[in-house]
Amino acid sequence: MKFLAIAAGMMALSSCVNVENQTAEEPVDTASVVIENIMTRVSVRQFTEEPVAKADLETILKAGLQAPSAMNAQDWQVRIVTNQEMLNTLSGYMLNTEMGKGMAARLNGKNAFANAPAVAFIAAETGEKATAYNREDTALLSENILLAAHALGLGATYQAAPARMISDSAEAKDYLKSTFGFPENAELINIIIIGHPAESPAIKDRDQSKGRIIE
Repeated sequence: MKFLAIAAGMMALSSCVNVENQTAEEPVDTASVVIENIMTRVSVRQFTEEPVAKADLETILKAGLQAPSAMNAQDWQVRIVTNQEMLNTLSGYMLNTEMGKGMAARLNGKNAFANAPAVAFIAAETGEKATAYNREDTALLSENILLAAHALGLGATYQAAPARMISDSAEAKDYLKSTFGFPENAELINIIIIGHPAESPAIKDRDQSKGRIIE
């Protein structure tokens, strides 16, 4: 469901008038579209080889950067990478770590990113200009990316373990900064793998007792 495309055209749709009958078209129920997108998103870890359109990646990136942040600090850095040679090189460093060696057996020959056609690397800016909530800010940005990908009919998964593998490898950290242009004050927090789904995972139930409304 291309929610973002629907949302972009909603103003035009809601103001559209039937010339013959002079009656306004029924407006799109934006609340239902947004809620459905949230409730139907699942983690996808298997992808086809089809590349993700650059226009879709640009939309996903913009949606991520639209996330709220403490004091509007925007203390994050994001890189979405589609260059498979670069991803495979970085994966080689990652899978040579202790954690990576254990993961390699479960990847069945795939790289550390499950051979996803696009990978978002999300880092928090550190230092005196960053807030104490930089990690929380990256979490909000990540959720926007996940929801935008789902809205565009793509699959995605939030992953923290690959970020830890990179932090355990001096070569991987150097490659991340020199090749992907991360500044020195950027601390990688997580990655999100993105692509066209090759699986249809079931929506998992949520324990509703863990949330309450108190009046």
